[in-house]
Order: sequence, then structure tokens, then C-alpha cells
Amino acid sequence: MQGHSTYEPKPGVAKWFEDRLPIVGLIHSSAVAYPVPRNLNYLWTFGGILTFMLVAQILTGVVLVMHYTPHASLAFESVEKIMRDVNYGWLLRYLHANGASMFFIAVYIHIFRGMYYGSYKAPREILWILGVLIFLLMMATAFMGYVLPWGSDVVLGRDRPSPTCSPPFPWSARRW
Repeated sequence: MQGHSTYEPKPGVAKWFEDRLPIVGLIHSSAVAYPVPRNLNYLWTFGGILTFMLVAQILTGVVLVMHYTPHASLAFESVEKIMRDVNYGWLLRYLHANGASMFFIAVYIHIFRGMYYGSYKAPREILWILGVLIFLLMMATAFMGYVLPWGSDVVLGRDRPSPTCSPPFPWSARRW
């Protein structure tokens, strides 16, 4: 990384203004003379990609939930209504479903980049732990979103998510 550069205005009025309100110097130091690491590559863009995808997931999810009926006997019919009767509802649903899959792929690439560059080491281990907690919350949220339509494939996915989610005693599992 190169050292920080200092902004020095040339005209007298600009010097006077910069001494009292250093906005141009702040813009210059953060946009023009920003220090860039030597190992910068495309893997570093996945944080921004994840932010964009999260906003897209939230927006499509909010629009979909406006037409969804959260009742066990009406959930599947409301998803069919979204697909058939809502203007571009099919597009919103497919953007949301496929966006969730792409979101997880981008998260995995983001995690592997962090592991490759050692982002879990000191002094960033607390940030890594927070990221893992966010990842676990994201997995729980994705599972809850997956079971919302309540179709036959969803019931199979609900019954067998993974051995880690199963109850500790086999006789305590409640099967429908």
C-alpha cells in the first residue's frame, strides 16, 4: 500500500475554505488517493455483491408477502395465486427463489475468501464470529422461507433438514 497523500489547494480562497471545512480534502483522501492493497482482486467484491443481493431479497420478499396468506390450508393456494394472478408474480417468486440460491453461493465464496486470506485471525476474530452468527441466522431464515408454500416437496424438506436439527430422542419427534 502506498502512503496517504495530503490535499493542498492552490488558490487562496480554496486554502481558506479547506482550513475551515475540509470536505474537498476528505473526498480526495477517500476517493482519489485511497490506499489499495496489492492483493486486491475480484474476490473482494463479494461483500458489495452480497449487499446488493440482500436488498433484492428484501424487496422481492416484501412484495411477495403482501400477497401471501400465512395459513396452513391456504398457503399453497396463495402461492398459486401469486404465480397466476398477480402481475409479474411469477417473476418475483423466481427472482426471490433463485436469488436465495445465488445469495448462498456468494456467501460461500465470501467465506472461503476470508478463510484463504486469514480474516478469522487476530485482530478480526470477533468480526469473524459475528459473520458466522449472521450465517447461521441466514440459514434459519432460508429454511423458514423454504417451508412457507407448504407443498409436498416442502414437507419432505421439513422432515429431513439434517441430522443436527433432529430431536435428541427419536421417540420425541412429532410426525404429522
